[in-house]
Amino acid sequence: MKKEDKMHYLNRPEYQLSYIEWDPNLTFKIDEACHLLYHEVIRIEDKAYLPLPPNDKVGIVVGVITMNEEIEVLVKFMSGIEQLVKTEFCSDYIMVPD
Repeated sequence: MKKEDKMHYLNRPEYQLSYIEWDPNLTFKIDEACHLLYHEVIRIEDKAYLPLPPNDKVGIVVGVITMNEEIEVLVKFMSGIEQLVKTEFCSDYIMVPD
């Protein structure tokens, strides 16, 4: 394939890069993250287990850290700990009702 043909091939719409604008407002504020401490959460894919999910599906917000000038929460599951920014937390997890 000639160089010109390769360039034309790579310029097709299905190969075009799309960029997602980062919204700086989608970050935790320190008081907001601290308010989540000791709350139970589950992953979105496990929402069928609500209102009483089994212990292996429940995570507990156990910590707040700052990494690269961004506040993140630590969620402890039986299988391990997950470190989440606000966009991950809000899109992939739900709070377990009291």
